[in-house]
Amino acid sequence: MNWMDNHRKIFKTDKPIIGCVHLAALPGTPHYDSTSTLREQVARAKREIRALQDAGFDAIVFANEGDRPYLSKVGPEVIACYTRIVSQALDAVEIPYGCGVLVDPYAAISIAKAIDAQFIRAYISGVYADMCGLTQYHPGDIMRFRRNIHAENVNIYCYCDAHGGTSLDTRSQSDMADTAFSVLDPAGVLVPGQHAGLAPDFSEVEQIKNRFQDRPIMIASGVTPNNIKEALRISDGMVVGTFVKKDGILWNEVDPERAKRFIDAAKG
Repeated sequence: MNWMDNHRKIFKTDKPIIGCVHLAALPGTPHYDSTSTLREQVARAKREIRALQDAGFDAIVFANEGDRPYLSKVGPEVIACYTRIVSQALDAVEIPYGCGVLVDPYAAISIAKAIDAQFIRAYISGVYADMCGLTQYHPGDIMRFRRNIHAENVNIYCYCDAHGGTSLDTRSQSDMADTAFSVLDPAGVLVPGQHAGLAPDFSEVEQIKNRFQDRPIMIASGVTPNNIKEALRISDGMVVGTFVKKDGILWNEVDPERAKRFIDAAKG
């Protein structure tokens, strides 16, 4: 099976529109609300899942977006609570799903194995400087970890450039993707903007896709009803978070009306 066939097998479509289910801040993180129970978090996750499914999204990805500022190695309390919340919300899921843990690929792979997620989105290589500090990823260790816990069926969609920071690798994102595809064998590459809600340079996305026509290239942020048609033309799918939230604020719950408006623009 080639990489594009694998992409279609995961998402049941050529160009998946993946909606984000962002968990509220988890125990031990700065914005955690100790008056909110994990049962309430499960209920919130189910509301977001249903809103995205009812709108017509092709897949969902869970993430601990509320845990800002992020750690490259999260604690066991985060992994435990994340896994509980998602596991108890999965009975509402009827479409393909994945997960991400900001910004810990070991945790993402571990949770994906525990919840039978088909994919993760993660950094697995590179050195980045941003507001969370200096973060370094060792792909040899990460890929061996995935092998050692027998999680080879967890498809990794990886970033090759910083999503809100600076990569110490000064090559073009296209050249970094070339190395990733030749050495790391990711399921696909995510092209991010400089922060949540900001789109990447679409001309760069198109250039990367033209160079790697046999590999999935997805847009990681900033797609809205105003640019969705162009995004679909130049890429193999996208992850949508900020736009579908109430008032377009990342930390808010998914707004069913905004989610429906997005899909109407994409598929109308």
